[in-house]
Amino acid sequence: MVQPRKRRGRIKLIGYISLALTVLVAVSLLICTFTNTGRLEIHLKDGSRAADYRPENGLVELYTDPEDEECVIVKAKKHMSGKEYLVTCAEETDYSHVECIKVMPGGMIYDYIRGNFSGWKPFTVIVQVYVILIAGLLMTSFVLRCRSELFSYKTLFFGGIGFFLLSMAADVLINQLMIINTKLEINMMNIYSMLRSAGSNFMILTLPIMAIFALSLTVSNFTLIKREGKSFVNILGLIMTAMIVVGYVVFFIMNSFLISGSEKEIRIFNTAVSVYSTVFVYFEDMLLSASLCGVIAARKKPSYDKTHIIILGCGLADDGTPLPLLRKRIDRALAFSREQKAAGGGDIKFVPSGGQGADEVISEAESMKNYLIGQGIGEDMIIPENKSTTTQENMRFSLEKIMQDCKEPRIIFSTSGYHVLRSGMISRSEGLDAEGIGGKTGWYFFPNAFVREFAGLLARKRRQHAFWILFFIIVFAVINFIMPI
Repeated sequence: MVQPRKRRGRIKLIGYISLALTVLVAVSLLICTFTNTGRLEIHLKDGSRAADYRPENGLVELYTDPEDEECVIVKAKKHMSGKEYLVTCAEETDYSHVECIKVMPGGMIYDYIRGNFSGWKPFTVIVQVYVILIAGLLMTSFVLRCRSELFSYKTLFFGGIGFFLLSMAADVLINQLMIINTKLEINMMNIYSMLRSAGSNFMILTLPIMAIFALSLTVSNFTLIKREGKSFVNILGLIMTAMIVVGYVVFFIMNSFLISGSEKEIRIFNTAVSVYSTVFVYFEDMLLSASLCGVIAARKKPSYDKTHIIILGCGLADDGTPLPLLRKRIDRALAFSREQKAAGGGDIKFVPSGGQGADEVISEAESMKNYLIGQGIGEDMIIPENKSTTTQENMRFSLEKIMQDCKEPRIIFSTSGYHVLRSGMISRSEGLDAEGIGGKTGWYFFPNAFVREFAGLLARKRRQHAFWILFFIIVFAVINFIMPI
């Protein structure tokens, strides 16, 4: 138990560090903005000289950086706020050498051409360093959570957000390398562009992964239909594939448009593209995180110190015997019992859990009990639970039975491999500190079943997902309406 406690302690520490870092960054951004109020550096085009530029009507003061003759330093006083000013080259008659600035309330100066504002240089550095550090912290937390809190929805969520921020961090580093190698001008447009196109870049980056995933779903789903027939449940994989394909087609169509019109119309369209790609990526990240967590959950080896094993029920044959899927769950429980015995652990009691469906001749618990007895398990080692109709009830009613038998049980549950993750989360919500094991499932059955499990995971936290979608809409509306076009 020492290692899990250490991991939980590290997870909490990472949480505190992330919170402290976020507060520090917010304070730093405010400080660097306010300390630079009333001052802005404008780096002119190659070949331009700062000394040749003049302010409109002399209302703002211009200075030349003694170390850089292509840098104009603009200074303004607070009483000049709310007004726009032109800074022009005296020797030019056209508008190719015009700089347009605005003094905002409070004295902050905004550059319409580049999107820069007072204090933008430290601002860009702080934001980019923060994205890289927070991505690293979240992914570290995700790895630790997979080891000690795998059956927590927070683990799934941290993984999804971590993947997204990791792609942004990679985008930051690539962007900086391009700027260094090509000597591009550094300005706030880099930050605006990175934020606005974060979802789009992630969709392009993960296109090969999603293409392989969609192809695998399609192949496995057609095999499933061929072997087990058509039904809504058996075509979920094809529905998921269609959603992925349509999602990417719409994305590429939206990005191929050359939108024209008023500034307001362009900003609305850009907002729609940003929101669409980010919401798509949000669910894509949740899918990637859930897939990874699901594989880990199905393969994770539990400790051999258990007192009770819950076997989650599913369908029976017409004669009341377990169908192959349920037999594999029972066989996995029996195998674990033997493994624990071989490892020096104690005897384990079986808790077959499942009520009687409308089309079943006996309860699933009774069917599993008969199978266990047939495999040589004594009746005194079996505690059937025959009232449950859902996984949630499986866990709740089984725990009640177990607590009547033992005051300090150490519980594990056996189910199908694809079902371990969601079952673990449900068991946690019902107060079970249980580990899970999964019976093997046909390769063609697993992907389609996991899609069903993923849909169930999303449904459990639909309010949380709705909140984040609304959050993305607000954030990208703000970004797209303040950045230069």
